[in-house]
Amino acid sequence: MKITILKACLIGILAAFSISAYSGPIASDYDKVVKEYIASHMNGDYKKLRKIMNDGATFKIPRAEKVIVQTKPDIVDAMKQGGGIKQNCECSYEVVAKSSALVMVRVDFRYDNCVQQNFLVLEKNDKEWQIAQVYKIFNDKEPGMDAPKVIANN
Repeated sequence: MKITILKACLIGILAAFSISAYSGPIASDYDKVVKEYIASHMNGDYKKLRKIMNDGATFKIPRAEKVIVQTKPDIVDAMKQGGGIKQNCECSYEVVAKSSALVMVRVDFRYDNCVQQNFLVLEKNDKEWQIAQVYKIFNDKEPGMDAPKVIANN
């Protein structure tokens, strides 16, 4: 009888401790990389971007009928030369697909008159998530309208 009461007390204490220690869902590692990407874009932080991209990462950006491909060093150097330009936009993101080794995320940067969509492909290598590919797409301009203006503050 005493052992049964002791077991019940221990289970109650463990349950109470477990409930009080739970502080909500823990953000996944890939989520941290996405937030770092957003922060690097919003603040022109090339050091942060360099850290979260793998060495073979590329940016693909459509321009008219062609796709421009920029490598990680190209993007990092351009951001470095930009001198920490702050973007004047709001952003949001959504995980489009995920597995234990690959995640696809859409990040929307909403400016006054256009939306820049960034599609990120993150890969998990050696227990670390990094960006492998970024596709940047601006809204196509409509015939007879001016091209969307992206405003940044320096």
